[in-house]
Amino acid sequence: MTSSPCAKASGAIVATAAALTLMALPALAIDKPSGEPATRAVSSIDWAAATSAFHEASADDRTLTAAFLATEPDGFDDMAMAVMILGTNTAAGLPAFRGQRDAYTAYYQLEGAQVSVMGSRTHLVDVPGLTFKHEARSYESIGDGADHMLSRFGGSYTLRITCDAPTEDTRCIKPDYLAELAHSLTVVKGADQ
Repeated sequence: MTSSPCAKASGAIVATAAALTLMALPALAIDKPSGEPATRAVSSIDWAAATSAFHEASADDRTLTAAFLATEPDGFDDMAMAVMILGTNTAAGLPAFRGQRDAYTAYYQLEGAQVSVMGSRTHLVDVPGLTFKHEARSYESIGDGADHMLSRFGGSYTLRITCDAPTEDTRCIKPDYLAELAHSLTVVKGADQ
């Protein structure tokens, strides 16, 4: 039994959204389990900078933004952070989207690969027994692909790629591809609405 592309995208969005709570963090481990829950801090968004970036977008990116908004993306109107998607120079088209106020995922199905742009304005703080196993880097291999992490406008963003052939596809092996995608990001929501 095969799934439709929409069903696959929907499943991927749900799985990716579940990963948002750990995005943009180095490898973590709980040394000593504690009964106390972790707390999350909410970042302040620099709406002036996001609005400026929105207005400075190229004409092609503005057309892409309008087309994206015309799809009435799920949860977009309630977003409390700057939303960015891949720009027109990536030829990725329009993403499937799921927003949940302080976090979102934009999902793209490419030839032989899947790319997600994940954004969050919350981060873990005061986690009992939490230690860092290595230093955080902007690029991390994740086995079947890679992540590229960045901060912008007060939010944390991760571009994640997974490849059908992760040991052969250079998009999943070398950091250049994700770095180029990061430079292509265009702001779709640049004001606190």
